[in-house]
Amino acid sequence: MKKQRILNIISLIFNICIVLFTVYAISWNFRNDIIREDDWFGFSGFKCLRFFTNLSNIFVAIAAFILIIYNIRNLINDECNYPNWALKLKFTATVAVTVTFVTVIVFLSPMVAIYGKNVWALYNKNNFFLHVLTPILAIISFVLCEKIKNFKLKDTLLGIIPVFLYSILYITMVVFVGEANGGWTDFYGFTFGGTSWAAFISAVVMLSATFGLSVSIYAIQKRIHKNDDKDSSLN
Repeated sequence: MKKQRILNIISLIFNICIVLFTVYAISWNFRNDIIREDDWFGFSGFKCLRFFTNLSNIFVAIAAFILIIYNIRNLINDECNYPNWALKLKFTATVAVTVTFVTVIVFLSPMVAIYGKNVWALYNKNNFFLHVLTPILAIISFVLCEKIKNFKLKDTLLGIIPVFLYSILYITMVVFVGEANGGWTDFYGFTFGGTSWAAFISAVVMLSATFGLSVSIYAIQKRIHKNDDKDSSLN
């Protein structure tokens, strides 16, 4: 079996898992019994869509679903062709869920522990899929199986877009609108209770970190596939 066919099958399996796990995990937010006292982020129903975690996972599930169509077509036609726009969409979504994954480990877990809350709530039940498993599946499937042809360093700027757009939304709802006026509470703690100076600093830090993750994912894929063009020319 050709290498590209094997990678396409792996991509298909991972993308199917991403879609199924996301549907399962997001559906938890519409159960009446999910809100517990130890849940740090206890919003059910459509209010769950205010979290970057859920939005990023939905985004990567959409990107994965689109690639499933091409995975199946490639298997039927015994080829390995994906439109670049679909792969770049998967890349952008993968960076978004990577931001979720890293933020939970580096920032939210210590913060929840400091406040004396249950850190395990960030990793159990549906959060295991949203915070850990789906991001890992997205990263592996993209860097290993979904090579972007002519992937340029400038393309890494695409990875910043979701965080940039969400930062505008979050700062607007937390700082400028405010919870008292129908906005959001500072549930991520990025603005230290709704202060504009902290919001600016957090936005700069998050965008810089996101760009770093975007470049890292780009570099890993380029490293893994550096000999592909050479091998194909020999066949």
